[in-house]
Amino acid sequence: MDNAEVTTSRVIVADRQVIVCQGIGSLVSQMSGVSLGPFATDLKTLTRVLGQEDGPVIVILGVRLADADLAHALATLQKDFPHVMIVVVAEETEFAFIRAAIKSGANSVCMMSHILENLPLILTRLVEGHSLVPTDILRRLTHDTSDALTRREHEILGLLGDGLTNFQISARLGLSENTVKYYLKAIYQKLEVNSRGGAIAKYVSGNY
Repeated sequence: MDNAEVTTSRVIVADRQVIVCQGIGSLVSQMSGVSLGPFATDLKTLTRVLGQEDGPVIVILGVRLADADLAHALATLQKDFPHVMIVVVAEETEFAFIRAAIKSGANSVCMMSHILENLPLILTRLVEGHSLVPTDILRRLTHDTSDALTRREHEILGLLGDGLTNFQISARLGLSENTVKYYLKAIYQKLEVNSRGGAIAKYVSGNY
């Protein structure tokens, strides 16, 4: 019994929306081999909770916390808690974050639309010490059209074309300025440009 307790991984769910944490937590609580830890809606709480854990830990991380975007959260966790395994979850419209999470060294990623079938397999593999990228995501990452603009990126480009600043775009879409910058970086990479003007010109001409 003691050995089973030692090898059971704790799962901490972190997202700025409590209802998201509760939904994912409900799924995790039904799985064997893991135990559900406390939820965290901000990075400060997440780091405090992780500091109190002394066994194997898996963090299921949403793309936004109340006080940090995905890039900041990943960098902090990898620097301060390198032993923690991280699964990033995102909506279909946030696929740019999935791509960025993989590049940043997340152990796994999962689309919210496939969480029921993919998360149990992902957690099983992480408990065994293996990283895993689901085949549906691998297919999108390697397919010729994987870099097509998402709906959110189209929205941001449209607002750029209207002359809005990052702050105005963030207010219009209910995003943080850092998140808007994150989207812009992904947009520039996809359009192979390095400026707002270049992105707008390519978008307006349809040459992408």
